[in-house]
Amino acid sequence: MSHSANSPFFADDINRRSVDRTRSADRTRSTDRTTSVDRANRHSRTSFSIKEEFAGPREDLIPPGAETANEEKDSKTLMFVFLGMVVIGLGNKVFNKLMTIPMHNYPNFLNLLTSFVYIPVCFAYIIPMARYGYIPEEQFQVPKRTFAIMGALDAMAGLLQIFGSTYLPGPLIILLLQAAIPVSMVISKYLVNASYNMYQYIGALIVAAGIMIVLVPSITGGGSVLWAIMLIVSTVPMALSSVYKEIALGETELDAVYLNGWVAVFQFAFSLVLAVPSALASDPPVAIPDLPANMWGGMKCYFGYNSVTCDPDDSNCDADKCFPQAPEFVNIYLVFNQFYNLLIILILKYGSANLLYLALTLMVPLGNVAFTLPFVPENGPLRPTDIVGLVVICFGLGCYRFANDLVKKYWNKEAQYGELAADEYAEDHKSTLISHLIPPAIQELDREDEDDEIQLVR
Repeated sequence: MSHSANSPFFADDINRRSVDRTRSADRTRSTDRTTSVDRANRHSRTSFSIKEEFAGPREDLIPPGAETANEEKDSKTLMFVFLGMVVIGLGNKVFNKLMTIPMHNYPNFLNLLTSFVYIPVCFAYIIPMARYGYIPEEQFQVPKRTFAIMGALDAMAGLLQIFGSTYLPGPLIILLLQAAIPVSMVISKYLVNASYNMYQYIGALIVAAGIMIVLVPSITGGGSVLWAIMLIVSTVPMALSSVYKEIALGETELDAVYLNGWVAVFQFAFSLVLAVPSALASDPPVAIPDLPANMWGGMKCYFGYNSVTCDPDDSNCDADKCFPQAPEFVNIYLVFNQFYNLLIILILKYGSANLLYLALTLMVPLGNVAFTLPFVPENGPLRPTDIVGLVVICFGLGCYRFANDLVKKYWNKEAQYGELAADEYAEDHKSTLISHLIPPAIQELDREDEDDEIQLVR
């Protein structure tokens, strides 16, 4: 599943949003740090943690002075949060793939489970907070159809992602999902006229080139090109969900857990509906009349009981190997994912968005390396195209997320050094000019007068 995050809809709101964009930007500049964290938290709950894949600074959402707003932070706390973010985020990515290995025959059940688990978790918070007034009354006025649209988009993205994760190798999953960056840029530019700097456009193009490189083996027959394309396509509804949330909610602040809980409800409901046609896309396909039995088999596999057995001569059959990996890997992933989303909130609270982007960028190469370790199930060496694509994609991510800030800092230093050099040059030039225009004898008299004045003062 994908995320659950922030904003409602209205087609007429799109037009109003484009007209009032300048006014909204002014309101954004006047908000405090808490508002910035709340807006980021709208993107935080993602059962496949995909929303953050295209995280990067948007020129139209950066208030003046944001670079210096968080200079004084608790460095020790920030260090632990950052390291935790990298470690937990890496585990989240790795177990996103590992949980599909023992649940190979049950991607539909896994999709429903990882959607449903957020409903009791979120509402365990929402119900008492609403009862005691910690969630403002106006938040309950947001139409539920708003959450339904978010849930529908997230359900489509999540379904494609979990099927792609089931049938593709781990390193390829991590790299292909970086397609969310160019996809989200195109969608946000078209729908909300988002502003990006030159280096972000260059970075997005580099990321796209890296994705084409890692796709070469699949295109030439060395892998499943269909599921690779489906995984890339999954970033479209995911990006639409993100942009839609921005359009619909605008500057309205919602409690992140309240928002995510209701989106999870509708995401689960739409996933139930989508389970019917998606059953035919399984490998092997599950006939519609057999879908209930397949779901029951998925439930048993989650608790460690096998349902599917195969004849030794049947090469097209994948026998269940549920115990002990299915309950272990699925539950570990769910725990990692809960902590991962909590750490996104903490790193924004104690650090900055740039620190979050750095952690997300580091996870890409580390995740690829993790799948080469001998103790990781279905490990294997990276293919040459994976290595080249990884380098290209990481370079593109760095350019997309950090290049503009680095260039600004460099030119600011150059400007400062330039001003100092200009002042020194002016003093030297003044002294030289005086020495040429004023006769030496008069200069000597001036110096003697200055010495006399000093003696008188003494």
